Amino acid sequence: MTCAKCGTTNPDGAAFCMSCGGALAQGCSNCGTALPEGAGFCPSCGTPAGGSPTESAEDRVRKYIPKALLDKLNAATSGGGLEGERRRVTMLFCDLQGSSAAAEHLDPEDWAEIMNGAFEHLISPVYRYEGTLARLMGDAILAFFGAPIAHEDDPERAVRAGLEILEDIQPYREQVRREFGIEFDVRVGINTGLVVVGAMGSDMRVEYTAMGDAVNVAARMEQTAAAGTIQISDTTKGPIEKLFSFEDLGDVEVKGRSEPIRSWRVVEALDRPSQLRGIEGLHADLVGRDAEMSTLETVLGQTSEGAGAVVSVMAEAGLGKSRLVAEFRARHDEVHWFEGRSLSFETSTSYASAAGVVRGMLGVGSGPVTWNDVEAAVTEVLPARVSEVAPFLLSLLGGDIPEQH
Repeated sequence: MTCAKCGTTNPDGAAFCMSCGGALAQGCSNCGTALPEGAGFCPSCGTPAGGSPTESAEDRVRKYIPKALLDKLNAATSGGGLEGERRRVTMLFCDLQGSSAAAEHLDPEDWAEIMNGAFEHLISPVYRYEGTLARLMGDAILAFFGAPIAHEDDPERAVRAGLEILEDIQPYREQVRREFGIEFDVRVGINTGLVVVGAMGSDMRVEYTAMGDAVNVAARMEQTAAAGTIQISDTTKGPIEKLFSFEDLGDVEVKGRSEPIRSWRVVEALDRPSQLRGIEGLHADLVGRDAEMSTLETVLGQTSEGAGAVVSVMAEAGLGKSRLVAEFRARHDEVHWFEGRSLSFETSTSYASAAGVVRGMLGVGSGPVTWNDVEAAVTEVLPARVSEVAPFLLSLLGGDIPEQH
């Protein structure tokens, strides 16, 4: 690289001339064009100075996906075995309401910056619950829960992702309002139904050649949703009705369908019921579990004398593990039970089961936890160690520790 000031030839990549010490003009990382001193962008290709070439849509998506999920996607899509397969999938549409009006009054680069920031809040919750981004549109996304990776609780995962999208986007909305003086909001529509898996795209995105009616219904749920809400269909509500509270929105007309679709607004997530299986109102006596019940009775007697113990109940699916524990609890309603669950969508969350137990002991449920909640609970049992114990418990539960503590 030749110094423009003294003409000395310097090694490639040098920042300063080895002869006169003057700053050297650096070349563009994308096209190699020499950059004028102080330039923010390459005058030839527009690449940011000192940066990488403009990100493709694929690159923008890639940075949000956890490596563990990427490995699962690679395994699920390798060989194209899913092509042409019928799948029951929960589809999530999400868009930014008011974005068109806002873009009209902004410079295109400013609007691109705003949208890139917004997509981070729309995409991350999808991958957190192991959904797949199917389409990244101008101001919207379409995600699938159930293909190529299927879970038994995909409708729940989709709704929880939707709730997190609405929550996570709020601070960003405030930031955009302060910096650019514009308003936008997010709405989510969800439906569950059959689709046919078509040709696979890359490991980041899944395309369906035959989407069918189920995707049209999901789109209609999103189009008729109020700003800042999640609207779902009856087929999505059925499997999750014990996990969330809903507001009945009545029937929604869908183009091309002879019958309207019943729709619901998701209000909030509820504390998880201790028993989700079984048919409400039906009961049968527990048979053939006397030995297992006797073991549990013995362990309970030991704990009442101050001896700790761990019991593992292991068996194949459907053999009555949950029923055994439920029956044992019903026989001992005088015992204080604190429960933590190992949920499938929390496999990457550290100490998730332990956090559930602590929440039960503190009596704070599944909602946000504050310093005052933890401080009051710890003061009752360890008044002399509040400043030592409370910060650790609050950190475990995902709360924010005040600066003064």
